[in-house]
Amino acid sequence: MGDPDRLHVDGDLPLVGYAASRPWGGALVRSTMAGGLMIVDVEGELDAPAVTRWRTLLNSAITEGATGVAVDLRGCRAIDIGCLSVLVAASGRLKGRGDGGVNLVTTPGSPLERRVRATAAKRLSGYSSAGEALRSLRDAP
Repeated sequence: MGDPDRLHVDGDLPLVGYAASRPWGGALVRSTMAGGLMIVDVEGELDAPAVTRWRTLLNSAITEGATGVAVDLRGCRAIDIGCLSVLVAASGRLKGRGDGGVNLVTTPGSPLERRVRATAAKRLSGYSSAGEALRSLRDAP
């Protein structure tokens, strides 16, 4: 299986050392950055009180030089519309400076994926695996 603290994208881009998991109310959020790309893994529910922390996480990533963010929502049961709006805004900031933006990872056909696609977040590229989402960001012009 390999090291649980390493996420490999077909061997091309090892991401090492997930930050300590942080509970955000009903959600557990883990993030790491390597080579300008950030991956955020969410488990549980991102509710309205998490919006400020969510915005802070993404704004910090952008300020620190992230060129793209992949957000894995496959373990997320629910996400507040405010958190989705923050993702759309962060993607706009990244793309506005010529970077890759924000890609979402969801389970195809899941209630969460349908909710995301029914909001402004439908403008964000969606993938069924973190590897695909990261490759797309890495290969962005």
